[in-house]
Formats: sequence, structure tokens, C-alpha cells
Amino acid sequence: MTEGPDDTAFEDCQFLTGSPQRFAVLAQLREGPARPTDLCDSVDATRTTIQRILAGFSERQWVVKRDGEYQLTVTGQRVFDQYGALVDEIERARAAGPLAANLGSIAGDLPADLLDPACLTTSSEQNPLAAVNRFTDWLHEVDGDVRAISPIVTSVFNDVAAELLETGTHIEFIIDHSVLERSASDFSEALERSVEHENIDTYVHESPLDIGLALDRSRVCLAAYDDRNNIRALAESDAEAVYQWTETVFDRYKARSQPLAAVLSVQESNR
Repeated sequence: MTEGPDDTAFEDCQFLTGSPQRFAVLAQLREGPARPTDLCDSVDATRTTIQRILAGFSERQWVVKRDGEYQLTVTGQRVFDQYGALVDEIERARAAGPLAANLGSIAGDLPADLLDPACLTTSSEQNPLAAVNRFTDWLHEVDGDVRAISPIVTSVFNDVAAELLETGTHIEFIIDHSVLERSASDFSEALERSVEHENIDTYVHESPLDIGLALDRSRVCLAAYDDRNNIRALAESDAEAVYQWTETVFDRYKARSQPLAAVLSVQESNR
């Protein structure tokens, strides 16, 4: 069983996080020594509140008073830096929540770059199609050949694939058996194109897919789906380490898949 902080450390954490003004005072002192009156001018707090905060910091030896000014100690600077890093990570976690909560089996080794809020597009009640629209735009911006994985089939994605094939783009595409069944019943023309077109190689994964993924010559796009197969979030990157990780993921899924023509042949022989 993992032990948490001792009572004193926990109380110190509670003190620091008890109000935004406390971290704001630390931030001001990180810039340089200051008097309580100076802190009142820069922090939204009364003089009494500032004095109480400084007393709490002094008790913990995060600050010292010299010549009427308060300044951070070495430990106070470290507390500020570590707390700032924690706040940054919590902000990243909030932004990446819709992605992280819907990634399934690949979440464990996900590159940290894909959790950067700047890389993310998330759907919301106000804009439920934000992620799928961005995914569609990403596909329209493809440069070079494409490798992709999808747990769903839609007319929008089929139309984009048809456009790419017409431009000579080569596509490697991994689907699962549910996508194959839906394609056979609702998108027979697209399924036929997947079998016959010389620029597309389609594979059927042995088990249901739980992610969407695409990569072209230099970019990566990772889509996370909810239980109803709606895209909840999208992460994009052109970082080399992310690209290499995505190639490894794609190859792993491909190794567990069979060519579409072979799967259809088995289905036909079983009828």
C-alpha cells in the first residue's frame, strides 16, 4: 500500500492550496523581495490577509524577513517551482481528460506530447462535432501516403478516402469486423473500392478496435472514441518521437489483422 504524506506535510499542502492568494504571494516573492504593502498592491488581498499568509510562510520557513522585506528561502523557491509544475500538470490533465479517458489499450505508453493542450481538439456539449470535423480537415490536408485505423465507418470518411485515392495517394487501412459488417450493409460501393482499388490495402483486425489513428508523411492524428463510437477528442503531432510511436502502434495492429480479401473469401466459403 502506497503511503501518502505525513500529517505535517499534508497540512502544509493544505495551507498552500487553501486560497489562490497564497500562491500569488509566492509568485510575487519569486520575482524579488517585497514589503507587505507592495504585496497588497499586486495581490488581490487585504493587508490582514497578506500578513497572515506571510506568517504562515515564515512558520514553514518558506520566507524570511530582512530589513522589512520578505524574500523566499531556497525551500520556498522549490515549493513554488514544484507547485507550479503540479498546477501545469493538472491543467494538462483537465484539457486531455476526454482523450485520456477514451483511449483504451494504448493509453499506458502514450507519448506525453500528445497530452499537450495545444495538440488537442475536444468535443463538448456546445460543439459536439469539433473533434470529428478536425479529423476530417486533417484528412483533407494529407501529405503523402496514409496509414489509418478506424473503429467506425461513415460516409464522410469514405468520401475523403475516395478523394485521396483519386489523387494517387496510397492508403493502408485497418478496420474491425463490425466496420466490415456495416460497410457491407450500408456502404457496399466503398467496400468494393477497398477490395479492388490498386491504391488501398485494407485489413481486418482480429478484435474490436477502440482507437482511431492516422499518419501521413510527417504527421500523426490520434482519435479517442466513447462507448457510442463518437469521437470525443483528437490529438495531433509532428514530433519525431510521437511519429515513431504511432508507427509502432500501427504495425502492432496490422500484425493482428488479415487482408480484407482473405476475410471476405472465408465469409463467402462459409455461406
